[in-house]
Amino acid sequence: MIKYIMRKIVLSLFALCCFSAVMAQQKTRSLSVELLGAQTIVGINYDSRFDVNSGLGYRVGIGYGYGDNSGWPDQKINGVGVPLELNYLLGKKNSKLELGFGASLGVYQVKETIGYVKDTGWYPGGENTDETSPKTEFYTSSKTQFGYFFFGDIGYRYQRPNGFMFRVGVSPSFNFGDKYGLNKAAFFPYIGFGWSF
Repeated sequence: MIKYIMRKIVLSLFALCCFSAVMAQQKTRSLSVELLGAQTIVGINYDSRFDVNSGLGYRVGIGYGYGDNSGWPDQKINGVGVPLELNYLLGKKNSKLELGFGASLGVYQVKETIGYVKDTGWYPGGENTDETSPKTEFYTSSKTQFGYFFFGDIGYRYQRPNGFMFRVGVSPSFNFGDKYGLNKAAFFPYIGFGWSF
């Protein structure tokens, strides 16, 4: 009976050691919630390394974004985007420098307001009054369209192998200026909280 119990204990310890060794060799992955940054407002991200002890990895997410472009025409943009990023973590242990580059692709609702001057005639005989001033009419249109922007990540990441994860930094963005490119602030801060596993 004692041999049987000892055999079970030894086999259990052996299985636990093998399982621990396999777990130690797994790639570090994380799930996090991000505010601002590539998500513009809020989003959820999955992040993983390509290899066990590699700093090179990727991030995939989904998020909601909103933007207001007060140029001509005035635009209000909101929608769902999917940021895809290659990133690299520099540093030892839990504190790392995070560098990344990616693109956010999505479907956005674009609401444009354009003002047209209706009457630009000159009114002789004095100053313009409300009765004689040019009239402006505003037209609003709404459409759903594909949109994109490219972004980078430069920041600090605190990430335990199995536990709390925190990210903070700045996310520069740009596009090619075509009809699908979304305008964002040139540098947008970001903050993220999550869990590594």
